[in-house]
Amino acid sequence: MKASTIGLGALHFGVFLNQEETTRIVHHAIENGVNFIDTAPMYGNGNSEPFLRNALKGYRHRVILSTKAGLEPVIRKDGSFGVEIATLKEEYIRRSVEKSLQSLGTDYIDLFQLHAFDWSTPFEETMKTLRSLIQEGKIRAIGCSNYNKKEFSRALSVIDTAGHTPLSTLQCHYNVIEQRAQRELIGKCRKRQIGVICNRALARGILTGKYEFGRPLPEGSRGAESLRIRECLSRGTLDLVQELKSWAGRHERSVVEMALAWLLSGQGISVALVGVRNIEQLNTCIRAADWTLGNGELGEIEKIIARMGLSNKVNSLPEVFLEK
Repeated sequence: MKASTIGLGALHFGVFLNQEETTRIVHHAIENGVNFIDTAPMYGNGNSEPFLRNALKGYRHRVILSTKAGLEPVIRKDGSFGVEIATLKEEYIRRSVEKSLQSLGTDYIDLFQLHAFDWSTPFEETMKTLRSLIQEGKIRAIGCSNYNKKEFSRALSVIDTAGHTPLSTLQCHYNVIEQRAQRELIGKCRKRQIGVICNRALARGILTGKYEFGRPLPEGSRGAESLRIRECLSRGTLDLVQELKSWAGRHERSVVEMALAWLLSGQGISVALVGVRNIEQLNTCIRAADWTLGNGELGEIEKIIARMGLSNKVNSLPEVFLEK
């Protein structure tokens, strides 16, 4: 089964969406050609995997299901949310796989991703465990997520030297206003035919165009709830998004469609993940898959970024691929 270019990110299932809403979105996605679903044990405050189990009853054979291991949630002393990197030894990985199989109600995981790089455990040991799990039929392919340039290079070196099962995918932050991954990661993936899964495709909602400098944050938006997002809402960034929104409007498209079409038109992206809260948002994202931007249109977008003096900023973001 080939993965759909638009994938469904399950981060919100169990937090912003209840079971009924989750099931409705999952079914609508599948019926409209979206067959890649990405989750993790910590998503949805621990609810995402069981919510998906319920939503996928009768549909499991129609999807490529991805989950992860390697990050554990922590609550800091000030009450804020964070993550810590787990020790990726055999016992932890096997326990994580078994728990996800149970939570998801499935006999196998299509894509099992290492959620972060663990420098405390030899990568050779981690890969041996994953190879055994493939041989046992519990996982079918291996990927990595949140790796920086140094970590990705280390992983590839170990795989090449020891002849381990190759990585099928790399998942990273990448979008039209955060392009660092293109320089540091995506080129290597192209050379090795490693699929790139893009999360934060809409820059945490910034690329929806709903935030405008000097205006109140929309009620109920992620920006209104998250300090981390508000720190990204600089005047330069928001003015750029409004310029891109105007450009998309001249093509009778939304800025969301433009952002996703940009990712899927010559950027080396296999799957662009979208986290949606309703069917209307999902339909907008699905429409983007039918819009292929030509070289001329991609060049126009580059010129907008350059004209606004933001090329250096765009090419250096995100500052880090793993936010703790």
